[in-house]
Amino acid sequence: MAQRRNTRTEASLKQAFITLTRAKGFDATTVSDLAREAHINRGTFYTHYTDKFDLRQQLIANAVSDLNDIVLRSHRPSDREFIPHEAILGALRYIRQDFDFFDAISQSGSDMQLYTKVKDLLADLLIIETEKSGIRLETDGVPVMYGKEMMASALTSAIWMWLRRGCVESPEDMAMLIERAKRIAAVRPLAVAQVQSQARRRGGADSR
Repeated sequence: MAQRRNTRTEASLKQAFITLTRAKGFDATTVSDLAREAHINRGTFYTHYTDKFDLRQQLIANAVSDLNDIVLRSHRPSDREFIPHEAILGALRYIRQDFDFFDAISQSGSDMQLYTKVKDLLADLLIIETEKSGIRLETDGVPVMYGKEMMASALTSAIWMWLRRGCVESPEDMAMLIERAKRIAAVRPLAVAQVQSQARRRGGADSR
């Protein structure tokens, strides 16, 4: 869990980070720029953070911590629902509500640091939830480490594309699109397996 202090100074620095990163980029932004934009002195900045990189890391950590809480608090209607619709919708609403921050911290989707952290969060949650429910991620011989990576990557990539496009769809519409994709992914492997099984049976009959 990220340490949260929520002081007025830190809120001002977060807004300064957003403004400057979107205006000139993180690399070109200095601690002096951040302090000036937040209307504080450099000494006050260093009371809270060691440098601009520490500020960025703590902002990311706080966002990931919030997303983690949203997912874990969500109602789970089915033991077989790894990451439920309510959790996805809550996360999307959180991102949309603080879009300026997520756009700035990801540099409009070009910086993958936040992407990786979100993907790792989802992958870890998949393991936790499957252990709770007793469901195994392995399907047709796919090792769990690959299974969770593919599932987490697919979901994170969809959310990341939504962010890069400016969150043009509403969180509700985007959550529904993800839900439809999850259903297709769940149904199609079964259909493919049935077709393959039928083909094997036909092949066995033909060889006799």
